[in-house]
Amino acid sequence: MTDTASTRPTAAIARLVIPAALAAAVAVLVGYLIFDAAGADFDVTMSGTESTVTAVQACLAAFLVSLVGGTAALLIARRTAQPTRTFAAIVTIAVVLLLAGPLVGADQALTVVALEVLHLLAAAAVLLVILPRIGTTTTTSTDA
Repeated sequence: MTDTASTRPTAAIARLVIPAALAAAVAVLVGYLIFDAAGADFDVTMSGTESTVTAVQACLAAFLVSLVGGTAALLIARRTAQPTRTFAAIVTIAVVLLLAGPLVGADQALTVVALEVLHLLAAAAVLLVILPRIGTTTTTSTDA
């Protein structure tokens, strides 16, 4: 018996991209509502323009960025030798870069904390849904 090349379950990952994005949006919504009830004003300044981040904006952003992350996971699973490590590293770098925004754009301390937590919730939701699948491989055996 010999083993043939292993394949990654990209179809399984593809089926998880939308649920992962939805999980991120729901996690962000719950976090947003908690911080809103605690008194966060969600006022931010971006490019000199002051605005308020709404729950819909936060959820939509989490959903769309998570779709991009899920698509990246598919590409990584197909093209790299160590997809789990590669995907986790890319997500970590992206989250670190995204965490700079609230530090610069929000004035209220609670809003800074809230936005930082919302970024982490979105990333965690995607990682929890996709990461367990991205590194799995299946090996088929044939009789020689």
